[in-house]
Amino acid sequence: MGEEQGSGRRSGRRRRANIEGPTLYVRVSMSEAERARLFALEERTRRSASEILVSGALYARNAESLAERRALASELMAARRYLAALSNNVNQLARRANATDEFPEEARVALARVRVIAERINGLVEGLGR
Repeated sequence: MGEEQGSGRRSGRRRRANIEGPTLYVRVSMSEAERARLFALEERTRRSASEILVSGALYARNAESLAERRALASELMAARRYLAALSNNVNQLARRANATDEFPEEARVALARVRVIAERINGLVEGLGR
């Protein structure tokens, strides 16, 4: 993994949380195919190889489960924030519709967005079952 040294901080990638006590380094041998899978997992979960390997070895049933659950939780939180913002818009549009007795075009757009985010959430929840 000599080519990996010094590349621990790729843009947008988070570092593993600070470790209590002295840091110990372990050299890991793997095939090119395994490294490619690990790199794909890093990209997908936005976690470092070190965090994935340590969490997989010590804290999870498999290396992907913990990192992927964290990534999924992050996506669900983002979807929740977006849904909260949409609900504010829908409430404002409902007040306007009730006051004027007409259904504004903006409401159709907001409802279409609600459907999109609901489908996104459904897809994320289905991912929990895998």
